[in-house]
Amino acid sequence: MPPEPAYTHVETLRYLDSDGRLREKTSLFGNLADHAKGYVTDPLAPASDGVRDHFIHEYVAPLEKNLA
Repeated sequence: MPPEPAYTHVETLRYLDSDGRLREKTSLFGNLADHAKGYVTDPLAPASDGVRDHFIHEYVAPLEKNLA
C-alpha cells in the first residue's frame, strides 16, 4: 500500500468472508476456518487466494449483494 496520506484505512474495518457475507467482526476460529476454505477452493493454486481476494471486483460484487 502507498504510505499515508495517499492511503489510509477506514475507521471501522469490516470483513468479507469467502461466501461474500459482510461481517462486523469474526472470531479467531471463524477467521482461520474462512482462510482454510479460501485455500482449498482452488487446490491447484492455493497461494493465489490472498491475491485474488483483493481485486476490486471481489469487493464490489459482495458489497452490492449485502446492500439488498
